[in-house]
Amino acid sequence: MTLEAREGEAVARLIDIARAAGVSEATVSRVLNGKAGVNEATRQAVLEVARRLGRGPGPGALDSGPLVGVLVPDLDNQVFAAWAERIEAELFGRGASALVAMRARTVEREREFLQRFLHCGVDAIIVVSGHHAQHRGPVDHYREITDGGTPLVLVNGVREELDAAFLSTDEEHAVRSVLTHLQELGHQHVGLAVGDEHTWPVREKLRVFEAVTADWGERSQPVSFTDFSYAGGYEAARDLVARGATAILCGSDVMAAGALEGVRSQGLSVPRDVSVAGYDDVFWAALTNPPLTTVRQAVGSIARAAVRTALGGGEESRRPARTEVVVRPQLIVRGSTAAAPDGAASMVW
Repeated sequence: MTLEAREGEAVARLIDIARAAGVSEATVSRVLNGKAGVNEATRQAVLEVARRLGRGPGPGALDSGPLVGVLVPDLDNQVFAAWAERIEAELFGRGASALVAMRARTVEREREFLQRFLHCGVDAIIVVSGHHAQHRGPVDHYREITDGGTPLVLVNGVREELDAAFLSTDEEHAVRSVLTHLQELGHQHVGLAVGDEHTWPVREKLRVFEAVTADWGERSQPVSFTDFSYAGGYEAARDLVARGATAILCGSDVMAAGALEGVRSQGLSVPRDVSVAGYDDVFWAALTNPPLTTVRQAVGSIARAAVRTALGGGEESRRPARTEVVVRPQLIVRGSTAAAPDGAASMVW
């Protein structure tokens, strides 16, 4: 199932029913979706308030299996499509269903989606690369979920002030693996191409990149902040090559594909003149010309852990304990990286 935002829709919120009935939002969700764990007196009281406010039992009341809300940025980027597919597959394997939403471009829209998940009676919510990844962005809409007792799993982004489950790719291992690979190929001028510097994944990549390259010489390694798109990678590559980079680490495979063309637009060849590495290992990464060296995110492992965490609280769970899990990715070496060009491999380590 998918959930798309519609304008002007007026629906009684779970929080409104909960306040009128004097119970938690989680209890309202269980009642409206026919879940166990609520005594009969409370169930009848909630149903009466819900009817008065124009709400009846939700679709979950017809299905005894768990329902989990899954929010991803979009399905245009293949890595997010892979996240949605793997999470849905893991849920299906556990007898659960997924309600998928996307394109929460603003915090307000994201909050609307989360509330709609609750209205549909979800048992847990998984958010992939949402606004929790924004540095110092608002988190009250997440607290509304956790305070109501609904398990919340946040993928690729950590916020210290939230009591939720956080699962992320090990950015330290990812960046160090690529830089070690490029070091062994003799590159001493490596550029980093990433998106919004205020997001957690970018800040982590930048932190590790600067720490590793701090001793590479007097000149700092160039960084280009654009966006995680083909056009962003294209422009970043032109910028970084102009600043002397003989190798480029991109924050996504989509950027890396753009970087391949950006390098070629300068009359240079990949990997003879400039090496390019991506991040994600989407399905077409081995089909580019040349095939992309990239970091393979453990999407399957993280999706499995996210589903296990989301469904692990049980009916009586109120507020899940804060947990943080990082999963190591794998460097996949292909044809887009090679030895540094002559004259660029004089680095002393």
